[in-house]
Amino acid sequence: MRLPFRFAWLFASVALAACVEAEPPAAPAAKDSLRALDRAYAEAWLASSPDDQERAVLALFDRDAVIIPDGAAGPEKGISSLRRYWFPDDAPSTTVTHFDREIDAIDVEGDLGVVSGRYVLSFNYDGRDLTQKGNYVLVARYSGGAWKIQRMIWNDAPLTDV
Repeated sequence: MRLPFRFAWLFASVALAACVEAEPPAAPAAKDSLRALDRAYAEAWLASSPDDQERAVLALFDRDAVIIPDGAAGPEKGISSLRRYWFPDDAPSTTVTHFDREIDAIDVEGDLGVVSGRYVLSFNYDGRDLTQKGNYVLVARYSGGAWKIQRMIWNDAPLTDV
């Protein structure tokens, strides 16, 4: 009877270990990973095709993520809402030509990370070349071995024609 019990114990231990999520990296490594997430966000907007852009941007967000854009529109909750906000079916052609993000601070506490900074975004929208500058804060959570954006808020100065 002892042998089956030992196998059951071993099996239960392995199964339980598989269910435990990986610990978030230590603070210095976590900060590097959050810096990379922030960079990946900017690079995703520079993707060559609209489909690649949509896929790359949304892949960085948790499925229940919330964004709070500048203005009175209110928060957008969940990937479907983010998709409708950023990539509506009836939108004019938009091409991001430049996206620079300058990080001011990165804070990490356990599986939560906060990145704040300033950005400059240039894009062509419906035939007009525009530039937008502002501030941002993103909150990410470490889950399933990766950092995903949970919350993001930004404000911006009025658009300027280039």
